[in-house]
Amino acid sequence: MKRLFSIFCIFAMLLTSCENNIVEEEGNQAIKLTSQEVVSVGCGSSMGFITYEILSPKEGATVEATADVEWIGNFDYKQMGKIMYNVENNPLEEKRTGVITVMYNGEAAFTVTINQAENPAPTKKTITDFQLTGKYYGIQSGMYNYYLIFSDLGLDADNFYSVPNGHYYFVDLFLLEAPADASNVTVPLGTYSFDKTNSGFADTFTDTYSWYQINDEAGNASSKNQISYEKGTLTVEEGKVTLEVTLYIDSIEEIHTVVYEGDYSMINEA
Repeated sequence: MKRLFSIFCIFAMLLTSCENNIVEEEGNQAIKLTSQEVVSVGCGSSMGFITYEILSPKEGATVEATADVEWIGNFDYKQMGKIMYNVENNPLEEKRTGVITVMYNGEAAFTVTINQAENPAPTKKTITDFQLTGKYYGIQSGMYNYYLIFSDLGLDADNFYSVPNGHYYFVDLFLLEAPADASNVTVPLGTYSFDKTNSGFADTFTDTYSWYQINDEAGNASSKNQISYEKGTLTVEEGKVTLEVTLYIDSIEEIHTVVYEGDYSMINEA
């Protein structure tokens, strides 16, 4: 009798164990992840996506994603089977991790782990051997428009920035002050800030036509080699013009300071 009871207990335990495994393995079987469970991104801001497949549609059910960190967000569900999200720039000199949880019909379905690279201290470069030229376009959008071009190889025969292997820093200035001498245009003295949002503020240089450009051997620059500024200032003094900009190259933050001393020429296009 004791042996029979023992066999019965063992059988009951095995049955219970199997049932528990079935429950654990089932989870939310109405939806499954079809993209990577672990994603690695650079330290700069970026956009990513998660793809999924709904296996057992439920009437009125919705897909919802949440993150356990503030730097992952802006979830977009416009496209069926895909969730878009944004990752903010990492300001820390160490790696960080966030987890996205995707729910379906109010139940947790799966998670996606986002590993973001550390942001090392900015690389600083000071450039003192570049040329400075520019173009003056007169009144544009109700302000005086000065366009400065710092470059290592200058402009081509058509006064365009397409010299093979050339490097250029462009500054698209909108000022309230007109040039003192229309026959010899120079930028008025002062300090001007970079307007990342193109808000139209006076005495700033805009994001639309201000960037760092690297030409290839044919004198062309792909969009990858037209690198936007994140912030910057232009300081114009007697006999000296200094441009300092912050930008990201291959997701690494760099601070470039371009210093020009001497006379410079402006082509009057007004």
